[in-house]
Amino acid sequence: MMMDSLAQWFTDYGNAVAVLVTLGVALLLVCCLECVTSPTRDKDDIFNRHTA
Repeated sequence: MMMDSLAQWFTDYGNAVAVLVTLGVALLLVCCLECVTSPTRDKDDIFNRHTA
């Protein structure tokens, strides 16, 4: 009985869930790419290798 209602819910709201998941993944990718290409990364001591 619960599976029927769950299947009905996904039938009704499946497109909305797909849009929300797509937007969430896109936001995550933008944040990750921004961190990788950040200009402050070059100035940060954590990312610089110390040669001595």
